[in-house]
Amino acid sequence: MTERKRATSANAARIAVAGMIIAGGALAMAVQAGADPAVPYPTPVPSDPGAPPAPGQPVLTADAPMAAPAPPPAGPPTVPEIANPVYGSGKYGSGPLGTLRDLWHQAQDPSSFVGSDGAMPEGAAPPPGAGPAPQLPPGYISLNAPESNGPPPVGPAQGGPPLPPGYYPLNGPPPPGYGAPPASDPAAPPTVVPAPPTP
Repeated sequence: MTERKRATSANAARIAVAGMIIAGGALAMAVQAGADPAVPYPTPVPSDPGAPPAPGQPVLTADAPMAAPAPPPAGPPTVPEIANPVYGSGKYGSGPLGTLRDLWHQAQDPSSFVGSDGAMPEGAAPPPGAGPAPQLPPGYISLNAPESNGPPPVGPAQGGPPLPPGYYPLNGPPPPGYGAPPASDPAAPPTVVPAPPTP
């Protein structure tokens, strides 16, 4: 008898859990359906071929062709057209990589960036109360403060501190004993060369 009660209570628990799952799903669907009651879903209504079209809908009939689209507004375009609609100036190629090459070469040599009149572009004037421009490193040229130009670039460094003992310069005379064959050791055993096999 107790076994039967256990089976009945286990079945009742399973039924209760299944009912809660079903009720939760129904509640979730009800919440989703009632989320935005102000926007009704359109229901397609079949219409007969002779019925008048809905207001504001375009109509295509076999008798008359459709009207042409409206002409563009009069006056200048809102965005001016570009003269050459390709990437890059064409000096180092066109396309996105040509633009990157142009920018790279311009960054390497800013003096090559000239305006349409052939003169270097003028930089912005310093704000009022600004101090003098800082001195630039050698080889750099300022666009708007020529007094800050650095000295001309110099060649590679010459000379320098003396090398530590045992080190010799790469472009100087070779160290003593360099390239000379090593002296043979008189205490070393003689070199034995195996004789070639006889045929």
